[in-house]
Amino acid sequence: MLWTVIWFFVNALFVISVITFMFMQRSYSETKNVKNDADLIKRLDRRRKLVGGLSILLFVAMAASFMINMRLNG
Repeated sequence: MLWTVIWFFVNALFVISVITFMFMQRSYSETKNVKNDADLIKRLDRRRKLVGGLSILLFVAMAASFMINMRLNG
């Protein structure tokens, strides 16, 4: 039961991070097309890449916790 709870919370964090990444991607794309502020574009790009990396790590953690949960609970 513990791994089911762990998987649920990691899954929720993963979904939140992917949705956040999508909004950050949209913000980055719109800013890149509309404004010529290089510092703002660089800052948005760094944030977008950071959240993208976090999403990948959370996906791996979600998959691992799911596999452990299935191994232990059948």
